[in-house]
Amino acid sequence: MFVALQPWGDPGPAQASAVAGTGPTTLQVLSTADSLAPPASLLSAENPREGGDAASRMADRTELSDCTGIFSGRGSNGRLLKSDLCDLWQKPYRDRADAVVTITDLNSVYTARFGDPICLSSGYRSIEEQAALRSQKGGLAAPAGQSNHGWGLAVDLCPEAYAGERGRWLHDVGPVYGWANPDWAHRGGDGPYEPWHWEFVPGVEALADGS
Repeated sequence: MFVALQPWGDPGPAQASAVAGTGPTTLQVLSTADSLAPPASLLSAENPREGGDAASRMADRTELSDCTGIFSGRGSNGRLLKSDLCDLWQKPYRDRADAVVTITDLNSVYTARFGDPICLSSGYRSIEEQAALRSQKGGLAAPAGQSNHGWGLAVDLCPEAYAGERGRWLHDVGPVYGWANPDWAHRGGDGPYEPWHWEFVPGVEALADGS
């Protein structure tokens, strides 16, 4: 199985993104995600909403009642099966089922910490949406079929979510739930600077491994 990985610009709030790959993610992350918790030092004792984290988490899980959290491994970039996609908390955005379950857990803790959910500006992109973005943004966007948005493994965040205190918090806590701003997207990284572009690391690594 051939896999080619390379960074591409991503419009997020202003550019396009990608790392190409193929294949399903592992399911082990789903069996461990619920047991993971961010360090207590990263949760504000002064935030009155933190006591409601369990309730928030339960509410998110209720909203995900139709989401299996399982990726079938079928489909291709920008052509995932509808049954493999789940809605994120901010419509109309969706991502792959396993990615949605984990980022929803992260969003529960974020909401408890800051009082409102993570603001999104993009999620899964069909092949047509990728092509349109490439046409609009040129080299700033990945060629259609080469974006991790097409695998349902990426989200773009609004500036208020990735900057300042909230951004620092996400960089600390996000990896606990399998989500990170990839190294190539950091300032001085191998790709364009894209602080808004976040990926589901276990899924991306599985693509690179061809598993």
